[in-house]
Amino acid sequence: VEYVKLAATYSKVNLGQGFPDFSPPDFLKDALVRVLSGENHMLHQYTRAFGHPPLVKVLAQFYGKLLGQDLDPMTNVMVTVGAYQALFYCFQAFIEAGDEVIIIEPFFDCYEPMTKMAGGTPVFVPLRPKAPKDGKLMSSADWQLDPDELASKFSKRTKAIILNSPNNPLGKVYNREELQVIADLCVKHDVLCISDEVYEWLVYDGKKNTRIGT
Repeated sequence: VEYVKLAATYSKVNLGQGFPDFSPPDFLKDALVRVLSGENHMLHQYTRAFGHPPLVKVLAQFYGKLLGQDLDPMTNVMVTVGAYQALFYCFQAFIEAGDEVIIIEPFFDCYEPMTKMAGGTPVFVPLRPKAPKDGKLMSSADWQLDPDELASKFSKRTKAIILNSPNNPLGKVYNREELQVIADLCVKHDVLCISDEVYEWLVYDGKKNTRIGT
């Protein structure tokens, strides 16, 4: 909240949040208009709290293919009011007083306060810039985790690690080797990985977004 206020006060670019400068695609807006313009009054009733059944079934099929997993729409899929609420639910459900949560810097600005609101303690580990080879310009891919430094942050109190790929604000897309390091540490220490993939479709320059859940 403090940084958002500072950015607004001094008219600076806030790299902690995403501010789209484009409208949703027309096909999405047209589909929404068609649904709301129908005469089916059942579309305007209370629905299942965890997600409208037809919607979660489609999402289970879609993400099941992406993740290579067999997802049960009624137990593995939940629809929330945006990713922010989904993250809040994760922190409230899994983090208890005294738990540590590893947060990779730089990070989306809600991770730290959400950890604290749940009674947890943030433990920070930075992405460090590596000098590009052959005189190339630095890119987000040149920001990397030190595997040993990351491993040193895990303790008996570690409950979760927050993974954000593509990263906000850097845009870094973690490669398979980097994800494997994180996954191996989570398995070794029985730690939950909360994977925030809100920018999963914003991948450029031939990069491939590999999901840690695959």
